[in-house]
Amino acid sequence: MTLLGEAIVVQCAVVSEQGEDSFAMCELAGGTLLCVTDGCGGLGSRRYESLDGRTGAYLASRLAARTMQNWAEERMQVPVTAAQGQQMLEELQQDFQEVLSSFAKKYCEDAGVRIVGSMQRVLPTTLCAAMAEAQGQHPACCMIWAGDSRGYTLDENGLHQHTVDDVRGEHDAFDSLYLDLPLSNFLSADKPVQLHMRRFPLAKQGMLICATDGVYSAIANPMELEMLLLDAMQRAKDSARWQKRVETQLRSVVQDDATLLCCPYGFDHYDAMKQYFAPRHERLKRAFITPVRRKKRDHEAVRGYWLAYAKDYNRMEETEHDGQDWRI
Repeated sequence: MTLLGEAIVVQCAVVSEQGEDSFAMCELAGGTLLCVTDGCGGLGSRRYESLDGRTGAYLASRLAARTMQNWAEERMQVPVTAAQGQQMLEELQQDFQEVLSSFAKKYCEDAGVRIVGSMQRVLPTTLCAAMAEAQGQHPACCMIWAGDSRGYTLDENGLHQHTVDDVRGEHDAFDSLYLDLPLSNFLSADKPVQLHMRRFPLAKQGMLICATDGVYSAIANPMELEMLLLDAMQRAKDSARWQKRVETQLRSVVQDDATLLCCPYGFDHYDAMKQYFAPRHERLKRAFITPVRRKKRDHEAVRGYWLAYAKDYNRMEETEHDGQDWRI
């Protein structure tokens, strides 16, 4: 059971009414959909006079979120096998290509009023979507992404990242936390659409999370992101106050447009969720947050805590799980 009514949505725009992030979230017969999109502001800074002077990045994020929701409403089903996933991915890639290309042909050809920089693409955006079937004896989730927006789960064992950032170069997992790496892949009308998929079993209780890079790049590390979510939850009496606390903390640190979706599942009510996560909150604070904050100037000490934390955090690759856990 998902608790979409208890889900929180946090959006922070650097410039009000001009934010280049978008999202979709809905409960469907085939499960629950969460989706965040982040228009690539530098690559898509061209403005279109006929479209209220909006940038390509602004338009692309909204087109992609709407396309993902429309597709899910018609055909959403969490695939079981990698072969089913491959077929779904090909169909979805074709839908995105057709939507972006047809929109660009209709509205974006020779319609620009301003081009900034030499590297421009037509309607560029990242995307991360989580499709989850949380009911039944074998709950499962399928993450679909392009770019560096991320998909996570959070359960009694902590925060887990399931997507792999599409960025250039190979870097140490710890050092990459502090680097702004250029994208190697994103959705765009003027290049072939390439999506990735990750399917995995879900814990019976937990939380689905999708976030644009404006969220996690504003926070020191994933340990602190988990702490922000759990600490705000434990201090709040209901989901509205939980969302307000998370939003207040994010707004104080973000420097880019940021979108965060968190959807609990497997709980009957908010208090049951708080009780479930209380032991994890205390362990996280004791084992990682307090010592890391005390030694934040000791780079190697912090690295050691991160490596210990990353053992449960990193769920980016398939594992041995009766063929139900795979990535394509």
